[in-house]
Amino acid sequence: MQVNEEKYIRVWKKMNVGEVTSHLLIIDDLYGTCGNCKHLGLNYTKDKSCPNCGTKFKYIASNLKSPGELAKVLARIEKEKLDFTLIDREDYNLSKAKDAVKDLFKSTE
Repeated sequence: MQVNEEKYIRVWKKMNVGEVTSHLLIIDDLYGTCGNCKHLGLNYTKDKSCPNCGTKFKYIASNLKSPGELAKVLARIEKEKLDFTLIDREDYNLSKAKDAVKDLFKSTE
């Protein structure tokens, strides 16, 4: 008997935060927001791109904290054969915050 050994694991990868933001769908349960233009009410199982700005979604992030709830999102992505990479929302927010802090101290001259 062959056992499926594929499991989800978290992987750290250096990424351009601006690139992620411009292709990000931020979800809470089923509905979400475009990371690029902040358009509301998007459905990650149906909306492959933003109807407002045309952004093609490559990444999704969620406020869900429970591993069980995240597993449900991952299972739905797999079942529906959606072409998304789930990123950690806290890591994304921290990266954006660090960029914002750097910009505060830039000279305007």
